[in-house]
Amino acid sequence: MQRSEKISLFLKDIGWEGAEVTPLAGDASFRRYDRVVLRDQKAVLMDAPPEFEDTRPFVAVANYLCELDLAAPKIIASDLNQGFLLLEDLGDDLFKTVLEKDPTQEPALYKKAVDELILISKFEPPSKLPYGEGEYELKNYDMDLLLTEIFLFSDWYYPALTGKRLSFKKRQEYADLWKNVLAKVSRAKECLVLRDYHAENLLVLENGKIGMLDFQDAVIGHAAYDLVSLLQDARRDVDPDTEEKMVNYMADKLGRDKQMFKEHYAILGAQRDTKIIGIFARLFLRDGKDSYLKLIPRMWGLLERCFEHPVLVDIKNWMDREVPNQRSIPLNPQILGPDHAMILAAGLGKRMKPLTDNIPKPLIKIAGKTLLAHSLDALAAAGIKNAVVNKHHFAEQIDQFIAKRKDWRPKVTLSDESDELLDSGGGVKKALPLLGKNPFFILNSDMLWTNHNQDALLRLATAWRDDMDILMLLIKRHEAFGHDGPGDFHMGQDGRLTLRGDDPNSDYFYGGVLIMRPECFDGIEEKIFSLRKIFRNSAAKGRLFGLTHDGSWYHVGTPESVKRTEQLLKGE
Repeated sequence: MQRSEKISLFLKDIGWEGAEVTPLAGDASFRRYDRVVLRDQKAVLMDAPPEFEDTRPFVAVANYLCELDLAAPKIIASDLNQGFLLLEDLGDDLFKTVLEKDPTQEPALYKKAVDELILISKFEPPSKLPYGEGEYELKNYDMDLLLTEIFLFSDWYYPALTGKRLSFKKRQEYADLWKNVLAKVSRAKECLVLRDYHAENLLVLENGKIGMLDFQDAVIGHAAYDLVSLLQDARRDVDPDTEEKMVNYMADKLGRDKQMFKEHYAILGAQRDTKIIGIFARLFLRDGKDSYLKLIPRMWGLLERCFEHPVLVDIKNWMDREVPNQRSIPLNPQILGPDHAMILAAGLGKRMKPLTDNIPKPLIKIAGKTLLAHSLDALAAAGIKNAVVNKHHFAEQIDQFIAKRKDWRPKVTLSDESDELLDSGGGVKKALPLLGKNPFFILNSDMLWTNHNQDALLRLATAWRDDMDILMLLIKRHEAFGHDGPGDFHMGQDGRLTLRGDDPNSDYFYGGVLIMRPECFDGIEEKIFSLRKIFRNSAAKGRLFGLTHDGSWYHVGTPESVKRTEQLLKGE
């Protein structure tokens, strides 16, 4: 059923059949909004496809804000499983629209908006918010989350700007500098932080209140963060005099030491501006959205204003030294490889019986999602554009799964081994015409991983060098879940690998993820063979390398491991 048909059924079920539906807005996520009018009634429909978005946080936070007598839209009807919400229509008078017509209203409107933040800060933030049948647990805006966001700059903007990835050493230096300053704000649990509190998410209402939108990413953190969102807007220039007055005003109302409050404001401003620059680059590189690139110069201007505070001098010096100064012009992104990948999904799954009696192993579900979907989602998150998936066992089910996928990232091409299973090496060799002329990723479809710091695929791409034929993700023997026995390789100090041979004490397992050059298959005449043949050839040339995984890794090879992996992923 098409999404439009599901919307029609939802509206019929809630008594809005026959309503006029007109597009209202979209945003940087997969959510979109429509205005719905039925006779003298009007509302807003949020369409948030559940494979991409979760509507429960929005419902939970909206209800909480309404309890505080703040003007979040009331939930008229909902279908959380389908991702539909019918919301109170708060009108069209966005701050941005009103101020474009009459800029003189800026001081008064922004004071009202700050007053709403002051009100929110007076209430101790709850750790959980109800949303009907359950509770939504709010995250803390702690060091881990703050650092995760600043890595959007180093992992997406920096490579897009320079055409190269930031080295591990420089990335760690960047992280350490940020840790030093973020330690001043990362332990704050002062209030609910809405995170996107700015002129395109705030409305002027007829009753004099300030309408609020787009708060589903709310967390618990520092009171100054939403003030930064308001005053350092990615889409609208706020008068510096208004910004200065509002920072002082909020500090006074909260009874804060002004010097310290301004220091924290500068730190959170720099963190947010840095994050947004990275997000705008990722929206282009990963999602194909280029309209945000033109906003990057404004964000650089805001970031440099934050850098005027002495607490940020070390980060400013690092940026000036390491990042080319092209800050006043829109980003012209450089596209880095690899941008192709192959997922090996054609195995028979004999060890997974009886689970594979009726389905192929890649379609077994772990934590509510198929193994194949986990692999495709990992590729999408890393910005991989094209994926090849081979098929053999219950091949028609693989066809159906790919045909029903709602996510277009990455684009998937199937390599058919229905008539003859070619083993891992033969399968990749057959798919070579689909994988391009440059190095590409290969993923086994029976393993999962989580990341402690940088994503595993981006780490491999960063470590890739010209002297490598293969770079594989390695798992330390004692850290591998679902995989026992001797390891596969020894690794030298330079990352070069040698095969274990007869040594039962080799240190590392192959983690089922690698980057490989297509030239590795030159001269191989066999049709059916294992990738291990390629591994041996590359090792003999001294061009087989490994990178130890920074995170957890799970091999799903038996029916027993399915349940155990789900328990481990849930932290049980």
